[in-house]
Amino acid sequence: MKKLITLCLAIFSTLIFVVGCSNTNNESPASSKNLEENTTRVVNTVMGDIEVPANPERVVVNWYIGDAFALGLNVVGHYAWDQETMPFYDKFASSTKIESWEREDVMTLEPDLIITYSEDDFEKFNKIAPVLVIPESGISSIKRVKIIGEATGKSAEAEAAVKKFETKLEDAKKTFNSGDFEGKTFSIMEDWGPSGDWSGVYYETGSRGGTLVYEYLGLKYPDKLAALIQKTGEGRGHLSYEVAHEYFGDYILWCRQEGKESEYAKTDIWKSIPAVAEGRLVEIPGKYQGLFFYSDVMSLTAQLDYMVDALNSLTK
Repeated sequence: MKKLITLCLAIFSTLIFVVGCSNTNNESPASSKNLEENTTRVVNTVMGDIEVPANPERVVVNWYIGDAFALGLNVVGHYAWDQETMPFYDKFASSTKIESWEREDVMTLEPDLIITYSEDDFEKFNKIAPVLVIPESGISSIKRVKIIGEATGKSAEAEAAVKKFETKLEDAKKTFNSGDFEGKTFSIMEDWGPSGDWSGVYYETGSRGGTLVYEYLGLKYPDKLAALIQKTGEGRGHLSYEVAHEYFGDYILWCRQEGKESEYAKTDIWKSIPAVAEGRLVEIPGKYQGLFFYSDVMSLTAQLDYMVDALNSLTK
């Protein structure tokens, strides 16, 4: 009887083991598939659908450095200009500056995601890591940070950054659509000197705070400048010293170059410009070139704070 009981127990144990192995084998592919689904996501881009890490841990980025910092991504390498008045300047310290935007330099950083504006970078780097390409034209700063946020699992951070900017923007619009600013025109200008390849006074509509002033605040160009932009299709252009005064608006945002005096500001014609003579001039010192360099949401928010304070000070 003991032998029979022992034999039955042995057979029963064997059956349990076989069934257990069978269940394990049946479940393994599904478990593996679920794991894969949790670690990557498919993102639709201008280069087609690409698979990216669900939570990238080593990001390399160029022009969209401000977006990456705003989202709290771990940026291990950047091909971008950094300057101390940028609102995220301290974050550059934990990232390696890439001197040459080439395969060898990027590869050494072992990224698991590369973020760029250039379609050419897709073929250049896609053997190293997934390349998220977001064209610079046709996409607003707000839309761009949301796209990057969705792609990297940082949608909440993107929404928070956008909300902070939009809240301040609405308050600023109330200021600039009333009182002394109502119906006034604004020009962003920079003196590049009386001679040389980059001489004269340059107007700006995108860089130097142009994205904030014209696109988001909705402030207007002077009529003559608007006509010139429409004719040339250029959002940035050169004006000679002799004619530049014809293109200044009711308010001037005068960008200075670091370490240089403005030769144009020493001329008699400068003193005769109404906005200059009547104190409607905001001088932006050269050290703030970094603040007005990028157009990401974090930079736009800091630019807005600066601009509101500076323009309000003119009315006091």
